[in-house]
Amino acid sequence: MFSRLINLPFKKNSVFLFGPRQVGKSTLVQHLLSVEEHIEINLLKNDILLKYKANPSQIRAECEFLLKEKMKFYVFIDEIQKCPELLNEVHYLIEKFDKKILFVLTGSSARKLKKASVNMLAGRAWQYYLYPFTHVELGATFNLDYAITRGTLPPIIDASLEDTFRMLRTYVQTYLKEEILDEAIVRNIGAFSRFLDIAADQSGKIVNFSTIARDTGVSSNTIKGYYQILEDTLIALKLEPYLKSARKRLTIHPKYYLFDIGVINAINGRISPSSVKGTNTYGLLFEHFIILETCRLIHYTEKPYKIYHWRSSHGAEVDLIIEAEDVLWAVEIKSYPTVKSGNLKGLKSFMEDYPRAKTLCVSTCETPYLAGTIPVIPWKHFFRKDFLDILE
Repeated sequence: MFSRLINLPFKKNSVFLFGPRQVGKSTLVQHLLSVEEHIEINLLKNDILLKYKANPSQIRAECEFLLKEKMKFYVFIDEIQKCPELLNEVHYLIEKFDKKILFVLTGSSARKLKKASVNMLAGRAWQYYLYPFTHVELGATFNLDYAITRGTLPPIIDASLEDTFRMLRTYVQTYLKEEILDEAIVRNIGAFSRFLDIAADQSGKIVNFSTIARDTGVSSNTIKGYYQILEDTLIALKLEPYLKSARKRLTIHPKYYLFDIGVINAINGRISPSSVKGTNTYGLLFEHFIILETCRLIHYTEKPYKIYHWRSSHGAEVDLIIEAEDVLWAVEIKSYPTVKSGNLKGLKSFMEDYPRAKTLCVSTCETPYLAGTIPVIPWKHFFRKDFLDILE
């Protein structure tokens, strides 16, 4: 097992752990609880699900019985969104027994729970998110070209190339195109399927809802709803444009990055490293990698950073804007090692509007250098030590 970066304080407090399927939530929790007194309730098993659906108070009876024998124990409920009725009982048990019973509740998203207006425990369970592996977690086994074609979902890490894309295609069919449809109660299956193909193709690009609506055959509001589904289920990361005015920010189109590059490639039919190496697509996927890695590590290290993209009215762009505590960073991402000053016009344009910002280019170079006055650094330097130390 690879060591995960997430710090899940399950010994201090009850926790929700959300994340897309196959990112390793169950495996992580089982590992953490392997040496602790605990019971596991797997709601993916039909007989278990039916048992608690029919009688949610059963969990209360079981826990109260165990407290006669144990001073303290943990309860792991996997896929809690399948039986949200249990949350009222969980709330009661947390209130009555304080830290004698601690709950670890996992799910593929909080969407069903929030839509049903169920008891989210009012802060009594802290919320955390798990993602596909980062390069830090994979350590010496990490390969950039593999990550840019296969992604980093746990099941594919040790798989052959052939089996990797079998698994990714199956993942797209059985999860994204079936479970998401079911959870979202999307009636127009054909439109949502076409939308998903377009969303993968447009991943990392500025979204034009009207154009996608026209190509899909539904309204712009429907497309916005589809993207909201992807965001709520952690299948897509939304990057708002950076503007001084929050009100203006709402009028400019965002970018969406699907959560795993291997899934993007599977939807788009790219099945080998040779299909992207040396192409413009490789540059887009390298940008994806840096953006997703940044988001994951911000969450895991609990840094108080916000991330955006930026585009001027004249079309100048900066890939990543990071609001650190007292510093604003503009980061350009280049997939080639030699970056010249003329390749960084977006950063220069940004500085005209935000002269106090700091600029940086992240690339595949091996050693840092200056492109004019702008530092160009190897991508691993961007993440080393206590994440984004360079921003402090």
